[in-house]
Amino acid sequence: MSQHLSRRQFVASAVALLLLPRRAHAMRVGGPHPTPRAGITAAKVLTKDKLDGNANLITLFDGVREIPEIVDGIRCQCGCAGSEGFYSLLSCYEGDDAMAKICHICQGEGRLAVRLHKEGKSLDAIRAAIDAKFG
Repeated sequence: MSQHLSRRQFVASAVALLLLPRRAHAMRVGGPHPTPRAGITAAKVLTKDKLDGNANLITLFDGVREIPEIVDGIRCQCGCAGSEGFYSLLSCYEGDDAMAKICHICQGEGRLAVRLHKEGKSLDAIRAAIDAKFG
């Protein structure tokens, strides 16, 4: 099954790939995890109708939608933290141009957070696992 990217998605992916090594390195040097915001919700996380029928993304975004207070306390390691409007990994799943639609690092961190949360792990344990795997 092939997935077609719009021209906008393709250009965004290409730019992200070109900027990723420098920005990702900068993020990994001393970047703390954010404090989850009080009352945060998943209201802005993309829903099934915005994910082009991609079953893997639908499952992932649904999982993130269930734990916004956890995902909001995790720093994304892909380098997107320097982007305008970014706060946490949750930001990668929000809006029509959600980075997690195309970024395998955002997706991997989200999958790991969802799985570990289902296993009963604390936010601190989830952060440590994400740092070990992606940091």
